[in-house]
Amino acid sequence: MARPPLFPDQSAAGIAVDPRTLERVIPESKRSDGTVRKQLKIRPGFTPQEDVSRFRGSRQQAMDATALPKGHILGW
Repeated sequence: MARPPLFPDQSAAGIAVDPRTLERVIPESKRSDGTVRKQLKIRPGFTPQEDVSRFRGSRQQAMDATALPKGHILGW
């Protein structure tokens, strides 16, 4: 049987899937003074603001795909 990963994949907000229970949690962490923060469970269906991607319309996506790198000079 394989062991669960030591550092599971986390979202931008720090949410990971607990390999034992398959629940979404924010893992426990240690503060600078040595005390430990408890592990927090995340409600099913909740998406924090940090994980919501910015809406880009189809025309904006097409412009982003064809855009030149920043500082590029045409005909140089």
